[in-house]
Amino acid sequence: MTRPLAQPVAQIPGRGLSRSGPGFPLVRTPKDSPPTRLSRVSAARLERLAADLGEQDASVLAFIAAARLATGTQLVRRFWLKEGGNPDRQARNGRRALKRLSDWRVLDPLPGRGRGGTRGGSDTIIYSVGAAGARLLARRGLDRRRLGTPGDRHISHTLTITELLVRLHEAEATGVLECIEAQTEPECWRAFLGAMGARLTLKPDLLLRVAAPGSDFETRWAVEMDMATESPSTIRAKAQRYLEHYRSGREQQEHGVYPKVLWVVPDARRAEQIMGVLARLPAPAERLFSVCQFHDTTALLITEARS
Repeated sequence: MTRPLAQPVAQIPGRGLSRSGPGFPLVRTPKDSPPTRLSRVSAARLERLAADLGEQDASVLAFIAAARLATGTQLVRRFWLKEGGNPDRQARNGRRALKRLSDWRVLDPLPGRGRGGTRGGSDTIIYSVGAAGARLLARRGLDRRRLGTPGDRHISHTLTITELLVRLHEAEATGVLECIEAQTEPECWRAFLGAMGARLTLKPDLLLRVAAPGSDFETRWAVEMDMATESPSTIRAKAQRYLEHYRSGREQQEHGVYPKVLWVVPDARRAEQIMGVLARLPAPAERLFSVCQFHDTTALLITEARS
């Protein structure tokens, strides 16, 4: 596999965030009952919430705002499970905190939606930004629209991206990778001028800046989370948009480097299909694009960061 185009040119300036199938976490939709929550959030109540919201509460809200959806299990792993502690006690603390944030409408459970697991309950509830959470974010100048009623494909795709973010955090916690920045949609989108001055937008699912611990250099990736639901022609069109963006030179002018593009796929069959599409594209496709299965993603990022 070739080295990302972003490495080793970029020096770190600072530190800083379907379908289900083989290779992806299973998505199910049991009728979980969300906990009782405040029906309305008055201005006075919002003031009290702002005062009562702890630092970790604010971090959970910021993560949900960026990821858009996360299960109870993912949030517990991301914010409460710490190496060396009692995992059962930590998980209980996490579930209690999520119940409190849900009661406060800082987070909202997705009605009638759950994901994975056989035990059900709060671990399988899918959370999004709640009414109070959106207003608290607005106070900080963050306009985060609340979700309507997303379909199963959107939920699966979003939760798989969230799972990658959680795994990156776990890798960082064990000291094998440093995640400098993770930009989610729409912050990771890139506007640029194409042929004949056409105004175009590149829309990756995720932009990552990662590094080996202690390294002065970072690796940049644009991630396409493929759920094996798009046709080869759609994959080709996406890849061609990346080539147009690369040739525009805008990313290189603004950031000094161009990220490697990683297609993350659920299984080996899908990997072969996408590699076949990408192999028929003109230069610099061979250097620009890589494909890997979901369960190999973190290991690939670690390997490339160390190379």
